[in-house]
Amino acid sequence: MIYNTMSLYKKIFGYSLILFSFVFIILIGMPQLYQGNSAGKIDKEAQLHLDFLEKEDSKLVLLYFGYVGCETICTPSMSEINEIYTKVKNENIAVYFVNLLSSQEKDMPDIFAKHFNKNFHGIYLDTLGLEKLSTQMRIAYTKSPSNEFDINHAGHLYLLLKNEKNYLQKYIYTTRPFNIKTIIEDIQHLLK
Repeated sequence: MIYNTMSLYKKIFGYSLILFSFVFIILIGMPQLYQGNSAGKIDKEAQLHLDFLEKEDSKLVLLYFGYVGCETICTPSMSEINEIYTKVKNENIAVYFVNLLSSQEKDMPDIFAKHFNKNFHGIYLDTLGLEKLSTQMRIAYTKSPSNEFDINHAGHLYLLLKNEKNYLQKYIYTTRPFNIKTIIEDIQHLLK
């Protein structure tokens, strides 16, 4: 009799543990379920000194890090960024795609970016430039162990605001697919 009771408690505990684990995995994977409209948006103000933006005059810059040939993350992200850019329709916004793979040809990032919109800019940086940029902005990426033309990266979108001389990092959008409505609202608010 005691054996059957212990077995029942073990079963209930086991099922509870499985249910808790399942709910925990869902909540980690989909923060938009419990965080409301700001899900996937990080407020982070940091002064940036990016050489490739020295001659940029736009009040806002959307900055995306990826690599040419990334079909699973970069291509859908760049399409979404184009949708955002098209819906806002403002000359005070610039979009930059920064290539994280220095082993590609130098003109490929710009060709890739302009494939999505003729006004987008593609940036090629050598290994030293990528290291400097990733340190300054705390961008994490790793080369694939199986393919030299593949990189593991997050696919976040950065919104920068121009101040006196440089740009200030305002927001990082982390949820994929991007919450287009929230990003557009943020852009319109900053352009006022």
